[in-house]
Amino acid sequence: MMGICLFLAACASTTPPPQAPAVSLLYVQTASSGSFEPLPGTNKYRLLLSDVSPRVIYFSDRPNRIAGQVSTAEFLDKIGFGGPLDPNAAIEIAEGTPDSDLVIAALSKPAYDAQTRTLSYEVAVLETPRKGLAVYSDRMDRSLPKNFGAVALFIDDEPCPIACTRQGQCCPGRQCIGHAGGTHCGP
Repeated sequence: MMGICLFLAACASTTPPPQAPAVSLLYVQTASSGSFEPLPGTNKYRLLLSDVSPRVIYFSDRPNRIAGQVSTAEFLDKIGFGGPLDPNAAIEIAEGTPDSDLVIAALSKPAYDAQTRTLSYEVAVLETPRKGLAVYSDRMDRSLPKNFGAVALFIDDEPCPIACTRQGQCCPGRQCIGHAGGTHCGP
């Protein structure tokens, strides 16, 4: 019996630990009001948000059930703007008109002022959302209100690294965890 136990222990120590499953996170950023301004010479807009929450909520879907919050500054630092795919967002306006209360856009070039709690993004309105925001496909609008009240941005993490980068970065709200088989992002 002792020989079997020693054999199993030896096997267990040489087997690499299982890889953590990929986790897709959705981030929720809120503000009390905002506006869209056309950017001259482009088909893009400047999304200006006022009274932005200093915290961004994140959560995952099944099977992982991860939830938490991260500072707006950390979120903006780690989400991955300027890469090959900018984050997509469903911009849901609480009291917008039915033809302009949900816009799907790619977000880029954030500018955040923590003192005044203002935030701006350059946005490109999308014809089709990526898979993480596909649930909004049947509700998305093409017209943008100039000014609006309470708003929530549901931001997809698809471009965000699930595995740690060489610089030791993970998605906002996650941290690098080392193990014998490599490094992955964890809670």
